[in-house]
Amino acid sequence: MKWYLKEGFGLESKVLHNEFLTFEASIHYYHHKIALENLSILLPCSKLIWMLRNPLPRAVSEYLHQAVKVKNYPSFQVLIQAELQALEACSSHHSDFNRGFENKLFACLAKHKLKKYLISTAFYAYFIHAWTAKFPIEQQLFLDYEFFRKNPEGAIQKIHKFLNISTEVISRSVWKFNKADTRNGKAEILRRSVSIPRKMQKKLETHISYQTKELYQVIGQDFGWSLLSLD
Repeated sequence: MKWYLKEGFGLESKVLHNEFLTFEASIHYYHHKIALENLSILLPCSKLIWMLRNPLPRAVSEYLHQAVKVKNYPSFQVLIQAELQALEACSSHHSDFNRGFENKLFACLAKHKLKKYLISTAFYAYFIHAWTAKFPIEQQLFLDYEFFRKNPEGAIQKIHKFLNISTEVISRSVWKFNKADTRNGKAEILRRSVSIPRKMQKKLETHISYQTKELYQVIGQDFGWSLLSLD
């Protein structure tokens, strides 16, 4: 807490005498109840920017980040198969959206003790319902990762408009993209082995489609995701 207040928000700095912006980012806060509770108490005026990604490409990305670090890591298909079986067993709880973090789906999935949650981590609607209970929807901006990747300038313009700050700097910017550590090409090799067996596709699409439909409804946008795409 002390580090955040000092380093992240400059509370011991002269900058407090002027207007300033502080950005803090994490890929995991959104599905942690304690993060929501802490932020709602400390900084209820915060504006939240969600970068949402198509569930399967997001799952592939998370898988590769983990698989390059661990020797003899299970295959993508093995992990997805286990999670799909758990989702099938817990399917009666799929509609429990309004309960946010207290939804019964994740409580049910927890009983299966999965090694990795690759798909259900992208069931965003549950988490967004929880966050909108603490932060008005007007304080939240929802961006499609694919839009950001293809049109970073357009995404930054949306962010600037949301934050009500000048966009003049955009036209003078030079965009540079950092690539993730691929462990000497190991990620590229692993990526070639990633696929979804045909017998799993229909069931997987059904679960993802149900969740994505609720997401589009709660954020008031349709990203047009291709739900079985791995890219």
